Amino acid sequence: MKIRDVVLQDRLAQLVDARTWTFNIDLVDPVTEFKVWFAATNHATGPNEAGPIPYLIDELAVIDGSEVIASLSGPEAVALYMFDHGKPPFHWHDQVAASVQKWCLPLTFGRHLWDPEWIFVPTKFRNPQLRITFNLAAVAAVGANGFATGTAEISVWAKVMEEGASPRGYLMSKELKEFASLASGQDIIYLPTDYNIRKLLVRAYKSAGLMSTAITHLKLSQDEDRWIPWDLRADDFIWLMRDWFPAYELFLRQQADDDEVREHYGGLWASGQISGNEDDHICDMSGFLNNTYTARLTSNAGVVGASIKHWVEVSTRTPFDCFCYPFGDQDDPASWLDVTKMGNLRLILTQGGAGYTEQTVVQQAHPYS
Repeated sequence: MKIRDVVLQDRLAQLVDARTWTFNIDLVDPVTEFKVWFAATNHATGPNEAGPIPYLIDELAVIDGSEVIASLSGPEAVALYMFDHGKPPFHWHDQVAASVQKWCLPLTFGRHLWDPEWIFVPTKFRNPQLRITFNLAAVAAVGANGFATGTAEISVWAKVMEEGASPRGYLMSKELKEFASLASGQDIIYLPTDYNIRKLLVRAYKSAGLMSTAITHLKLSQDEDRWIPWDLRADDFIWLMRDWFPAYELFLRQQADDDEVREHYGGLWASGQISGNEDDHICDMSGFLNNTYTARLTSNAGVVGASIKHWVEVSTRTPFDCFCYPFGDQDDPASWLDVTKMGNLRLILTQGGAGYTEQTVVQQAHPYS
């Protein structure tokens, strides 16, 4: 097996703050992963309150004309990578004025990084392209307390397998639906029944929101309840996830005044600790039940802190407010959910809070023949 890491684009400056950038994939050898590095600089005035870089990415996709090979938002791409690989991708989240933030947004196509069977083969497509839609002002306006204009940069790396690949297909990860939640009622998503399903991901996000408020109940139903894999309250669903996934750690360099609220991006039942080793302050936090915490910052002399830099270490099983359900042994394609003989497969989400962004992602095993 011979593998090389190819730099396809190196720190390509984006001269506008919002655009869709498309890049031709001119590779012959199979690709196990694309690493998209996105960087942007914080404005020189005040801490950056525009959220982490994944929030800026509306779509990260691999396409071939009208065919979509992969398509995820920034938070979905990061969360799915964590569920697939047991660790977060590299991230340098930094709220401090004039600092550069950088996140890796990966797209992987196999069960693991060197999977010789489930792998993306560019030559099996006519005109494969990487497409990224971003907006530096997705959360807060460009300028003070946001990102500095004209500072976005994109790099693209490909992990290429020169020898040893025996392609069977690729893992196709796509967002099926995005919608704004309501205070009550059910939303029904019909899952695809063309290719076997390996994972299902559900996201429910609102700043200072609680996932189990947006979605109070999750149910999966085949052919009008002929088979029900699960039918659970949302705040119980995470206890199933504990059997499958480890706790993931996110490291954040934050900045706040005393008693200010900041997001921790850990979703439901996250925990964390705060450290003020950059300033002579005593740092503590409260909250953490939802996706935010409240910073408690005072000096050793008891003076309330203003604009204090601090570190937060987050431990979570629901990164970026995402639930995940894996089907079968994740290394054994024969055990993944065979949907090809099903009439329909419905994901039924009971809603309990308005104004959340809800997204559903499915990961399927797409064969080449």
